[in-house]
Amino acid sequence: MKMSFPTFPIRRWPLIIVLAVILPLTACSSIRFGYNHADTFLIFRLDQYFDLEQSQKQLAKDRIGALLAWHRATQLQDYAALLDEIRAKLNGPVTPSEIISFQDKIRQRLETLGERAAPEIAKLALTLKPSQIAQVRRELDEDAAEFREEYGYSHDPSNDNPQARAKLVIKRAEFWLGKLTEQQRAMIRQATAESDSGNYTWADEREARQREFLALLSKIERQKPQERIATDWVRDYFAELAHQTDPQRRAFVETSRRANAELIAKLLNSATPKQRIALNEKLQGYAADLAALVEENRRLGQHMSPLPSDELSVRPEAKASQRPR
Repeated sequence: MKMSFPTFPIRRWPLIIVLAVILPLTACSSIRFGYNHADTFLIFRLDQYFDLEQSQKQLAKDRIGALLAWHRATQLQDYAALLDEIRAKLNGPVTPSEIISFQDKIRQRLETLGERAAPEIAKLALTLKPSQIAQVRRELDEDAAEFREEYGYSHDPSNDNPQARAKLVIKRAEFWLGKLTEQQRAMIRQATAESDSGNYTWADEREARQREFLALLSKIERQKPQERIATDWVRDYFAELAHQTDPQRRAFVETSRRANAELIAKLLNSATPKQRIALNEKLQGYAADLAALVEENRRLGQHMSPLPSDELSVRPEAKASQRPR
């Protein structure tokens, strides 16, 4: 369960990040409801981005169903255990390092999901036409413009609006804690202003990732590789997202993550008794949803992934890439 009050929220994302909605379902009032309808949501989002043909919709439906069945059978119990660990820790003081540790554990689970999803993404990518990739490009261009407007990121740093980002971070924090104190609001405004003082922003980073995603789709469409090769390319993209190789971009991401963790720790440690009750009730609700999903899976008797084992194997180099750096 990802608890985050980010200064760099991501509202929409292409296919790969859409699949990751399976884990951070905190935008839903009920994880159980969102999880049990994830297949419908994912098909809708894919169609929105790619304008899928009927055969592609059926392919996506089949492979998403298989992926969700694997996820339900092999991952839910682990997520429930992680949430219990987070809940126990949040009963007392927390440090930025502990926040980062929890975020790393969540990221590792998303990397596992990405490894499992890569063959399914490759299958669909191999069916795409140039017109569909152009459609994705238009969607992402619109997304980037909306993101910059909503979060106050201007292409000219002198015209940035950190107050807009602070307002959105306050809204996200109040989702977890209830109404913030004026001191907590000041913490957020200060942290947002400090984190956005450079020339490279999260809007720039998002757009760089979107360009890389489009380049991957174009490469697959143009070269029409064997499916296993396309799968490796998708996995390489995931690995780059998780562990940025460009030193400047890596430094930016790591600095931002640290600043974000420091802000979360300050807010949690300053929480009033009423806010702690609100947070605990929120987490208890999610824990109950996960427990219900685990029980549903037990009753369904889903013990084996329906996906072919050769497709789901994780490459040794991919495993190595998932280790903390």
